[in-house]
Amino acid sequence: MIVYRITHSRYKDDISGNGAKIKGARWNMAGSSMLYTAENISLSTLELLVHIGFNDIRHFYHLLAISLPDDAPVKEIHADKLKKNWQEDEDYTSFMGTAFLKDNSNLILKVPSAVIPEEHNYLVNPGHPDFKKVKIKKSRQYIFDERLYTFK
Repeated sequence: MIVYRITHSRYKDDISGNGAKIKGARWNMAGSSMLYTAENISLSTLELLVHIGFNDIRHFYHLLAISLPDDAPVKEIHADKLKKNWQEDEDYTSFMGTAFLKDNSNLILKVPSAVIPEEHNYLVNPGHPDFKKVKIKKSRQYIFDERLYTFK
């Protein structure tokens, strides 16, 4: 399976999940590494924009196409099984994601996007034994379409 990640160019070779470990994020608490990826490039773009804002998109970014092993165990959290307004409660989602990491039974956690719940992010557990099979297959500079700058 190929998933996508857009990251600042200085981190284009880093799929360790350490950024999420330092700050924590929607699906993990600080202190727990997790690699955030999206099922497609457009969702990856939106996920980044909601975090950095339109003013910061002129920085240098890279698009990574990341290969996940097809036989890797995947746990899925369905949007209809989450509480109402789950997107507004990061303590709720970070508790679930951190529990997934601690359990360590699966390499991948498939979750609904908080931006578009019908689409999915694939969160990868760097502590899982199969993480060594996770590879960057392609990396290229990612330049945001100039028309996005009009949304400031």
